[in-house]
Amino acid sequence: MTSRATADALYGAGHWLLEQERHEDAKHVFRTMLVLAASDERGWLALGACHEGTHELEKAAQLYALAALACGTALRCGVARARVLRTLGRNDEAADAYEKAADLAADADDGDLAAIVAAERSS
Repeated sequence: MTSRATADALYGAGHWLLEQERHEDAKHVFRTMLVLAASDERGWLALGACHEGTHELEKAAQLYALAALACGTALRCGVARARVLRTLGRNDEAADAYEKAADLAADADDGDLAAIVAAERSS
């Protein structure tokens, strides 16, 4: 079993690459992270962000959707997916995704995430 420290180290290295806009390099790190710690939502979010950074929005939306299968609810991935769907002009799907994210945030009693959903949904 992979330790939390390994996942944290991979996330840190990949996030640094992402901040440097080295999306292709970061993709490799986050893919490795997902192989070792598939249930860590941070890896899914970050890999999706890499694909957003390289204008592969469909791929990003698919990754955010897959996160729920690996992580359970994957609340933040649900919000990211809704945002990408709206960017793609798939407004009905985005509205459904925001609704689902709002419901999950309420079920989890996550006020911070509920506020994020509300802010993004209304923009």
